[in-house]
Amino acid sequence: MQNAGTMKAAVRGEARPPGSWLPQLEHILKIISRAIALAAVAGMLAISLLTIVDVSLRALINTPIPGFYELAELMMAVIIASCFPAVLATRSSLTVDFLGEKLPLTTSQFLATLGSALLLAFLIILTWRFAIYAEGVASRNGETTTLLLPVAPFWWVVTAICGFGVVVQAAVTLSRLRVLAPLVAGRTNADSGGKRVWNVVTAILLLLAGGAVAIVLSAEPGGNRDWLVAGTFVAMLCLIMLQVPLAAAMGLVGLASVAGVTGGYSAGLFKLATDAGDLLVKLDLAAVPLFILMGGFASAAGVSADIYRLANAILGRFRGGLALATIGACAGFGAVTGSSVATAATMGRVSLPEMRRRGYEDRLATGCIAAGGTLGMLIPPSAIMVIYAVLADTSINKMFIAAVIPAIVATFFYMAVIFLTVRLSPNSAPAGEAASGSEILSALLGAWSVLILFGIVVGGIYGGIFDATEAAAVGAGVAFIFAWARKGLSAGGLWRVLEETASSTGMLYMIVIGAMAFAFFIGITQMPNDIVTWTQSLDLSPILVILAILVLYIFLGAFMDPITMLLITVPVVLPLINSYHYDLLWWGIMTVMVIEIGMITPPLGLNVFVIKSISDGTPLTTVFRGIMPFLVADILRLLLFLFLPILVIWLPGTMG
Repeated sequence: MQNAGTMKAAVRGEARPPGSWLPQLEHILKIISRAIALAAVAGMLAISLLTIVDVSLRALINTPIPGFYELAELMMAVIIASCFPAVLATRSSLTVDFLGEKLPLTTSQFLATLGSALLLAFLIILTWRFAIYAEGVASRNGETTTLLLPVAPFWWVVTAICGFGVVVQAAVTLSRLRVLAPLVAGRTNADSGGKRVWNVVTAILLLLAGGAVAIVLSAEPGGNRDWLVAGTFVAMLCLIMLQVPLAAAMGLVGLASVAGVTGGYSAGLFKLATDAGDLLVKLDLAAVPLFILMGGFASAAGVSADIYRLANAILGRFRGGLALATIGACAGFGAVTGSSVATAATMGRVSLPEMRRRGYEDRLATGCIAAGGTLGMLIPPSAIMVIYAVLADTSINKMFIAAVIPAIVATFFYMAVIFLTVRLSPNSAPAGEAASGSEILSALLGAWSVLILFGIVVGGIYGGIFDATEAAAVGAGVAFIFAWARKGLSAGGLWRVLEETASSTGMLYMIVIGAMAFAFFIGITQMPNDIVTWTQSLDLSPILVILAILVLYIFLGAFMDPITMLLITVPVVLPLINSYHYDLLWWGIMTVMVIEIGMITPPLGLNVFVIKSISDGTPLTTVFRGIMPFLVADILRLLLFLFLPILVIWLPGTMG
């Protein structure tokens, strides 16, 4: 609120307080960004509904919509780019919260400002390269094959939207500077308390990052690449730990390191433009936002309660029946969301109050939800599987089918943990009540929408009716119809789903664009080949190498979010897996399973903190103790599929 003096000054036209226009500007930019994003995701929904028509026409009369596929590619490029400003305006670019609340206020604001400025620099470079890319397309008079539409206007729109994103991020950076300035002036008061020791940690990380960047920038082409590679990884990891947005940390370090190898920035900048352009029109990765959209509409339709009611009707008769029902419901809900965090959060809100009301111990209740939530990542459709398949250049369709048996086994392993827990500790859960046949039938009829969605997506993929991206689009369209029919889109429900989809889409694509710049550096240094040569020189058993990689993944998963870990490690690890002639589908499922384990592994298992946030005061140690038996089951399951890969590769081998 303005004080009287400020208001009078404004009326008289006198100078306003420095930076007082920034909040208003940010607010206006946020409104515009939100409108652009909502319109874009509404376009994504339109593509989903048209895909249903296209697939139906193709199946019934073998006549798809002419030019629909090529138009969808270009429209998706514009739609995805339109999500970037909304992510920037809401300051929701993905960062790794390594230091968390340990930092003093001044230091925290300084790092936020630094990260914001670096992200601004990366966006300026990206927009510049998109402009050059659009100019190149225009000079070639590029047209679509069927409809003969000029391609360049679409890329100029992408460039303009990214340019608007630069304006948004510039306003955010100035706002952060405006907040930081008075804190620096009053530093003694702002930094009081026991947090000052973390300033030392921050200073060390900044020095390491600065030194590593200096090594990278001073590298000469043809020089010793070992120091350059080491400096690149140290710089990137330090920037990530300093809460620099992942897109900027990977993108800027990757570009600088490519310059150190090639002796100039032209190769890295050219590759950034072409890779980013190809990514935006690559419909394989577009399956991820479409599956997110499907999950949003499914949630709006109330399927989580339907699934839980069905699982409880079938399993509630056993001791610990609600916990068993929670695992079953997590499996069912994971089949329509593909997200571990969303599954854990949604099913936690549905099942935790009921388990507490029935007298379940908090340790069992919270543990089964946190562990069951990880099934959202393993049960197809899965966003992580799509990203892995794109990075590994393998079939998304076969990845989904390969996950079916591991998902069933995982569900039964978790249920076995609950059976053993309530048998060894009967007080942890009461005996349940058997549901009548009519109650089971009623619950089954209530969950018909989930069964239809899963059947359409996975059954359509297995039967070869459509590919994963079409399955995601059809699933999103059908889920929208369900949500609309069940009045789940009233009271702003539609806009909430579109907004959440826009945020997740923009965040994901920005990270992947940055990761591609870093992956290009890894490729031109031949580092993966060097690792393969060195590993083979040790003459170790392949199974020992695989075990070492799995242990490393579990360790990283305890500290990093799944997407970051996947983007950083897959370009390095995959050549090693190939060198031992392991099946890439099998390795993809193994990778997803170890990422699952990381989601519930101390000290930073993400699902554990999700459950803690919705469990009304349950100590974090209680949740971690609760997941320990499930963690043991995860390790046993991992070993099972390590030594019996046929359980993964058999089912996709039956596909046509």
